[in-house]
Amino acid sequence: MDRHSNFETSLPEDYVLIKHIDAKNNGKLIAIYTILSFVPLIIILPALCFIAYYCNKYSITDMWYADYGPVALLVTCGVLILYIVLHELVHGITYKFFTGAKLTFGLTLTVAFCGVPHIYVRKKASVFALMMPFLIFSVIFIALTICLWLISPLYGILSGAVFSIHLGGCVGDLHWISMYITKYRHCNTLMRDTGPEQWLYIPKSESEKYSIAPIPFTHPQNAENFSS
Repeated sequence: MDRHSNFETSLPEDYVLIKHIDAKNNGKLIAIYTILSFVPLIIILPALCFIAYYCNKYSITDMWYADYGPVALLVTCGVLILYIVLHELVHGITYKFFTGAKLTFGLTLTVAFCGVPHIYVRKKASVFALMMPFLIFSVIFIALTICLWLISPLYGILSGAVFSIHLGGCVGDLHWISMYITKYRHCNTLMRDTGPEQWLYIPKSESEKYSIAPIPFTHPQNAENFSS
C-alpha cells in the first residue's frame, strides 16, 4: 500500500476550505452533540431493564447487593475509562496504518484525541479512522452484554449502559462519516484533524462544480505550523 497517497504534508494551492467543526469552543455544536450522545442511553437502558423485569422476572433493586451491584458499578466505571483510551487509540492506530505518520495524543474538557494533526488526510484513510472504533467496540459490547446477561441481568444491563455510552460517544465520528457518504461523496477531500477541531478541504474546481461554497477561516496552512 502506498501510504503517501493517503495524505498530504501541506495543503495543495488549489484546495479551499468548505467545512470547519470546533468541538471545543462552539457552544451550539457541543450542546447538540451532548444531547444526541444521551439518546442511546435513554433508549437502551430502560429497554434492558424492561426485558430483565418482565422476561427474566429480575428486579435490580432486590438483587443489587446479592449480585455485588456496588462492585459491578465500580468495575463498569473502570471499563468506561479504559474504553475512552482504547477508542482514541483505535483512531490513532488506523491513521498510523494508512499514513505511517507520527501519532499525537491530546485531552481537553470536551474531547479526547489520538491522531495525526500535522498532516492532511484523504477520504479513505479518514473514513476508516472514523469508522473503526464504532465497528470494533459495537461488536465487543454487544457480545459482552449478551454473555454477561447469562451470568446476571444486572451485569448485562451495566454492560449495555457502556455500549450506550459508546454509541453516544461516536456521534461526532458518525456525523463526519454521514457527510463523507452524502454531501461530499464525489469530492477529493483532505481532512485536517487536530482533535477538538476539524477542517475539510476540496479542490476549488469541485467546489464550483458541486456548488459547495468555500468558507473564510484563519487556519494553519502547513504541517510545520501546527502546535499541539
